[in-house]
Amino acid sequence: MRIAIVGGGATGTLAAIHIAKHVSARTVEILLVDPGEEIGRGLAYSTTDPRHLLNVRVSNMSALPEQPQHLHDWLKAHGGAGPMPFCFISRGRYGDYLSDLAREALASGAVRHVRDVCVDVVEDRRAVTLRLGSGGAIEADHVILATGNDAKPAVNGFPAEAPWTPGSLDGLSQEASILVIGSGLTMVDMVLSLDRRGHRGPIVAVSRRGLLPSAHRLTAAHNFPSDEIPFGADLSKLIAWLRLRSAKLTANGADWRSAVDALRPHTQRLWRDMTLDQKRRFLRHARVYWDVHRHRMAPDIEQALGRLIRGGRLTIIAGRVIDVRQEADRLRVQITRRDSKDSEEGVFARIIDCTGLADDPLNSTNPLLRTLLARGSLRPDAVGIGFDVAENYAIVGADGARSQRVKAIGPLARAAFWECIAIPDIRIQCKQIAEALAEAAQEEAETPAS
Repeated sequence: MRIAIVGGGATGTLAAIHIAKHVSARTVEILLVDPGEEIGRGLAYSTTDPRHLLNVRVSNMSALPEQPQHLHDWLKAHGGAGPMPFCFISRGRYGDYLSDLAREALASGAVRHVRDVCVDVVEDRRAVTLRLGSGGAIEADHVILATGNDAKPAVNGFPAEAPWTPGSLDGLSQEASILVIGSGLTMVDMVLSLDRRGHRGPIVAVSRRGLLPSAHRLTAAHNFPSDEIPFGADLSKLIAWLRLRSAKLTANGADWRSAVDALRPHTQRLWRDMTLDQKRRFLRHARVYWDVHRHRMAPDIEQALGRLIRGGRLTIIAGRVIDVRQEADRLRVQITRRDSKDSEEGVFARIIDCTGLADDPLNSTNPLLRTLLARGSLRPDAVGIGFDVAENYAIVGADGARSQRVKAIGPLARAAFWECIAIPDIRIQCKQIAEALAEAAQEEAETPAS
């Protein structure tokens, strides 16, 4: 059996590692298709800025869910005394960890890296053919799409820099005025990077509600039994239930964070049990509040950001950008605040788009995904935030048929599972797929040749 994984970032690397652990190298060949020289880091963990910290503590970032101490032990083995499990290491250091695991898998022969771009995946009853940018092709029995987050189009056509594009912060004077669109974790990273580079000019962050991510605290763990959770209830009732549980935990000396964390093991089922109308209402009204409570920043980052705000170097505005005009080497921007109908004008040297992940799958810039969409092998999900993926991660075509050989995991499956783009969720997906493929390989090995 041959298994091909498309994408060499964190998601694809974790998939390769888990599959290699579950199958025999004598009977299964694992190919990881990615044009990069190194696999493991992807966009998220390629940063070299030590101020870019994980927003999940070390104790919950092991690549192997059955070995929660795995990352902690690796850190101890690769840098002296290991940090406390509650600490938040840099994303670059976590990239070192994933890259090291990838090197081990490659060196052992369990995984082979194919340095090429996959531009098409064609499935028939017998196999799947991967067409490569070099003109070659690979035939596989099963394919896993793990291409990660898609690039985003410009915000309303405004001339904005993408936050992780090389050179996006280059060429700025120390006193330059910067406008950041978005006030989430990506904005935080960009602001801290500017500060580290010696930037001392004013930074304005504009988002629809002007909310900053909450910060982590060391809190007691709590569990919600499944029979206590109102699965399938109206969104307003579900929110009321969570608020009540949070209030009870707080009254007993705990923290609202304990309630949000206790809900995490159930969020995928909650999402899948929602009607389309409930999902749309959640995305329109509740998503931003869930994000700022669920996707929290490290305490050290909270302190650094607070100093910038108190010092007047960072201003957060609840509002939206309504117009941008290029004037020589500056941008004249019209901003309308949330509580006002009047606009105000600002002049900036650069705009950085930190509004988060690309939502609309029809605007995908990934040539592979665009090809699959055009042919009908893949279809957008019903609420328009990603692709249609079945419960077993199989991609769903335009005719509603589930693929028998092609699966999608990580950010590509966000519309199906909602909470599936963080490492603690991705590693579970990879383990489940690895177990299913190991079972399929065993059945194939036991089937007599015709």
